[in-house]
Amino acid sequence: MLGNTEKIKKPIESFDKGSNWLTGLVSLPHFAENAFDLMLVSAVINILTLALPLTLMQVYDRIIPNSGISTLTWLLIGCSVALLLEAILRVCRAFIINWMAARFEHLVGCSTVEKILASRLPDFEKDEVGVHLDRFSAVSTLRGFYAGQVFQILLDVPFAALFLLAIWYLAGGLVFFPVSIVIFYFILIYFFRIGFHSSRREQITINDRRSNFIIELLESIHLAKAMTFEEEMLRRYERLQASGADTNLKVTFWGMLPSNVGVLLSQITMFGLIGLGAMDVIGGTLTVGGLTACTLLGGRALQPIQSAAGFWLRFSDAEIAHSKLQKIATMEDEVESGSLPFPDDIEGTVELKNVSYKFYSSETLLLDDVNLKVVAKETIGIMGQDSVRTTSLLCLMLGILKPESGIVLIDDFDISKWDHSNLRGRIEYLPQTGTLFNGTILENISMFDENRTAAALDAAALLKLDDHIANLPMGYETQTGSQAASFLPSGLIQRICIARALVLRPRILLFDRTNSAMDQESLEIFHSLLEYLKNKCTMVMVTNQPNLLTLADTVYEVVGDTLEDLF
Repeated sequence: MLGNTEKIKKPIESFDKGSNWLTGLVSLPHFAENAFDLMLVSAVINILTLALPLTLMQVYDRIIPNSGISTLTWLLIGCSVALLLEAILRVCRAFIINWMAARFEHLVGCSTVEKILASRLPDFEKDEVGVHLDRFSAVSTLRGFYAGQVFQILLDVPFAALFLLAIWYLAGGLVFFPVSIVIFYFILIYFFRIGFHSSRREQITINDRRSNFIIELLESIHLAKAMTFEEEMLRRYERLQASGADTNLKVTFWGMLPSNVGVLLSQITMFGLIGLGAMDVIGGTLTVGGLTACTLLGGRALQPIQSAAGFWLRFSDAEIAHSKLQKIATMEDEVESGSLPFPDDIEGTVELKNVSYKFYSSETLLLDDVNLKVVAKETIGIMGQDSVRTTSLLCLMLGILKPESGIVLIDDFDISKWDHSNLRGRIEYLPQTGTLFNGTILENISMFDENRTAAALDAAALLKLDDHIANLPMGYETQTGSQAASFLPSGLIQRICIARALVLRPRILLFDRTNSAMDQESLEIFHSLLEYLKNKCTMVMVTNQPNLLTLADTVYEVVGDTLEDLF
């Protein structure tokens, strides 16, 4: 069975070139149903908000002049119930909004990582690691907008018109005062936004530079200490931090202006309504209760307006975050859309027919018209001084690089036409320097699958790891990670990685100068392993080690951009 080949649209794919910043959320499953519920709840909330100003108007205009105690009691009970119901609905709405935002972050975040893992290696390597981390952080940025601002604004802003309409109904032309304040407020925000947008762009650029520097420093901290570069690194970071502090100050200044100005204008609106309304009360065209209600309605109408203005100011953050996710979404997939899953069982024949390859940024061919066939369970050796060419050759066999011309076949299957995104257990690649992931040694060998523990221990025994690992304080439970090289010998790390590759008993093994990081003991164990595996699986060894090449059935050499058969 080849499995179901139907392609399911992933959330990250909604961030294509023609999408806008809200597309990612709208594209999520069941969004329409949840959005309708939120709109209904918001409508009820805003209608219930009218209870307090209307109650105060009745108290001042009717109950106090007529001493209506019983009416006051029932009115207060009704208003209390309305306020309680409003509070409950707000809590429910906040829960739904945050749940939708959390679902967005989970689905888009997972599909973003999946997209990066599925992307073509040259596309990924065009940018530094810090750039990819910054793009990935855009998921959290959009989540913040969706949870904290977007729905509150989209749902509440239309009802600001309801409160202004109520003021017009009660006091007629008095409504033009808060309307003029709103217009003036948005004019100010327009100019604030220009300054904020400029500062925010500058801040993002500096933050990217600082993130890339920190990643570079942490990855090469041993070299920095060995070459006594600490002082120079510190001075460089201080310069980046100083630039960042300056831009952070500007962004904070422009970002705080809307709320501060909004508070001032709210007070002006309140006093303006009181002053102008008092003239209408004196003239007899407005009651005291009506003035009180208009004052409350004016303040209530400005609240969503202030939120909308603040969001408009920071709208550039959403646009920037969306553009970052667009760059991930538009990365070319390593596997063509609609490709069938690669067969589960293969014999292990590898063949290159007229294969040529070059880097995406280069016009010079690294490999030109290479023809090679490795029969199932055959062992071949490849010599070459240019590690870039030999590594590219193995990566072409693995399918993570695409040839400029020609085809790569695995058991007569054109690897570019099939979904080879998961070849684990069929083809394994062992690089020059092994990498251990954060976790225990046993978890690294079993690839964090408890069902493979027995196979992992068997593979470790095959590499004679038991004695060495038994001397560690925690044995196979010793924690490893990016700093494993500081307490584990490179040869031991390489043997752990080889054991990890053997857990699922692959049909094809690609060794890319795997012996280079090994000590003499590890090299002897590796040699014994190759003897054991010979004629059991297909092996392609890139090495210049003579005693390893004696195990090969055929030896080739990469000369220039071609492959020559030596013996």
